Amino acid sequence: MILSDQGIKDALKSGQIEIDPAPDEDSYTTSAVDLTLGDQFQAWNDEILGVKGTRHELNLEEHKYQITSRAYIRTIDREKDGTFIFPPYKELASHILAKTQQRVHLKPSAKLAARVEGRSSLARLGVIVHLTAPTIHAGFNGTITLEMINLGPFYLRMTPGKTRICQLIFERLETVPAGEIATQFQGQKTPSGIS
Repeated sequence: MILSDQGIKDALKSGQIEIDPAPDEDSYTTSAVDLTLGDQFQAWNDEILGVKGTRHELNLEEHKYQITSRAYIRTIDREKDGTFIFPPYKELASHILAKTQQRVHLKPSAKLAARVEGRSSLARLGVIVHLTAPTIHAGFNGTITLEMINLGPFYLRMTPGKTRICQLIFERLETVPAGEIATQFQGQKTPSGIS
C-alpha cells in the first residue's frame, strides 16, 4: 500500500517518519512528498580515471566501496552564488553524487519503506536522479544520496535548499522487519557516504 499525502502527514505527525527540515505544504502531491537538493556534490575524478592507457578495474567480488571512493571521488565546487551548474552528460562523462537537503528517518516499528523517484518536470529535461537504487529501507536514517545524470542538452542551474530534486513514495510493509538495517550508508553526511 502506498501512502497518500494525508497518510504521509499523519506518519510525520505520529513520529513514524522524520523528515528534517520538514517539508513545506506545497511539497506534497497526492501520493508523494518532494525533497530538495542538498549542498554537496561529488563525482568520480576524471583527471585520474580519464588517463589514456590506464585501466582501472574493480573485482566486484572483492570490491570495497569505501576504499574505492576515497581514492577516486572528488568534490565539485558550487558557483560563487551557491548554485550548482549541472552540465550535460556528454561534457561530464560520469554521474554526479548529490544528496537531499533533508534527513529522512523511517522508524522500523512504523513498517514503512520508501522509494526515491525523479520528478517528471526534471525527467522531461533529461535528468535522472537515481541509478537503479530507489529503495530507502525501513530503519534508514540519513540524507539520501542521488546518483544523477543530465542526459539533456542544457546546463541546469540548481539551488541547494530550493530546487525540488526528487520525490519520496512511502510503502507500508507487511510486518515489522525481523532484522536491523544492514547498510554502510546509515547516517551518511556526504553524497559518497565518506566523511
